Amino acid sequence: MEVYPFHHKNLFFNVITDYDLTFTEIRNILDQLLQKEAFDAKGDNWGRGNLYTLRADSIEYEVDVNCHEVVIYRRTDLNA
Repeated sequence: MEVYPFHHKNLFFNVITDYDLTFTEIRNILDQLLQKEAFDAKGDNWGRGNLYTLRADSIEYEVDVNCHEVVIYRRTDLNA
């Protein structure tokens, strides 16, 4: 897996994945995670890692969040 530093909405993330994702896909994933408050340092789960299943159009992602590290384990095209 490769680590890609990514700056989005004035925050820095490490995106870790084997997939060749577009910037639009990464921004969409980060926006959904921000909306779910996955990076909220005040939560009980801070630093423990949490799995999320996210959808964008016809693509589903399995994502693990630990602090500001985002690991994308699975990218599935639901139309295939």
